[in-house]
Amino acid sequence: MSKIFELYGHRLDCWDEKAEKNLSRVWCPFMNAECDGGGNRFQSAIDLNKTPELKAKIPNKNIIQVGVCSLKPRQNEQPWIVCPRRLLSLKGGSLSDKQSFVRRHLSDISELEAGKKYLAWSEVKIKTQVAVGKNDARSFDYTFDYILSGVQKKKLEDIAHIVGLSPPVVRRLAAENGFTIASRNSDIWVDDFPTDPLIIIEVMTSSTSGGNKRNRTQIAMACEDAILKGDKHTAPGINYRQVWARMVSQLIVKSQVGMAWGAKTVWLVQDVLADYISKSTGLILSQYLSEHLDEVNILAYGYGDKIDSLGDSIIELENGNLFAGPITKSGDAFSHDGFIDIVKIGAPPPEEQIWKSLLKKAPIGVWKW
Repeated sequence: MSKIFELYGHRLDCWDEKAEKNLSRVWCPFMNAECDGGGNRFQSAIDLNKTPELKAKIPNKNIIQVGVCSLKPRQNEQPWIVCPRRLLSLKGGSLSDKQSFVRRHLSDISELEAGKKYLAWSEVKIKTQVAVGKNDARSFDYTFDYILSGVQKKKLEDIAHIVGLSPPVVRRLAAENGFTIASRNSDIWVDDFPTDPLIIIEVMTSSTSGGNKRNRTQIAMACEDAILKGDKHTAPGINYRQVWARMVSQLIVKSQVGMAWGAKTVWLVQDVLADYISKSTGLILSQYLSEHLDEVNILAYGYGDKIDSLGDSIIELENGNLFAGPITKSGDAFSHDGFIDIVKIGAPPPEEQIWKSLLKKAPIGVWKW
């Protein structure tokens, strides 16, 4: 039976006074800010005024976001992270010390220099038409979770030329978005314009099944019951197929975009998701264990054996592994086919499986023509 493992950043099985105080603020220790439900659960927001018991625990709020960080599908299994903020959050002015290992490991893998300034953006959307040949154009419509860049001083006129906008428009946009504008020798400069290195970071966590309203396994209901009853609740399950489908539809595309920009794209996942990918597709990640970035890059982190010890109620993810390799086969007779294998079947079921499945299901009718 699925249970919530972490609620507003704290282990439910190690719930203590610190966790209760944190709950009263609905605070996310990984964002160092109020929980936003992972950024995509607003339809599951909880109205505290409808439940006096919840309101008593969180007196200064009326509406809160669901603070489920992870689920434990079964008693003896590793938890599955269902909130991207749990894996990595770069939002806010103060970065969490509970994600220092992930940030440090990511920086080392990306060869970012310690002490050097880098800028971070979140939810960067690019929707455009790209000319292909004389009479054809292709659409590009994707949003990137995070983008990191270096900074450089650059003349406003040069920036205007690069981005295809007039200098007054560039100056207005730079001022509106907090860039540093300076005047030197009659020239206008932007002192912190983005430059290489450019790192694209995609955070992929698990999805939950829809749950059942009658059994109170919908995510908001499970959150309410966990707040009020602790372990005496039932949570939704993990939607394994949706996780894989979302990732496979973007993994190659965003990696190719990074290559086209002279950048690197890094996917952050949990180790149990990496294991699931290896078991359900033709991509065997263990064959791509690496110390250096390549065309496609997956960084996997996990809880390790920390879930077995009842220590701090907040666990920092560690055990980072980099899986990196080419998109397609390089031509080397001993090389693997590449990360394109993620779209291939892991192993086809035997033919008798289809006959067995048809036998177990009534036909819906007869086909005639």
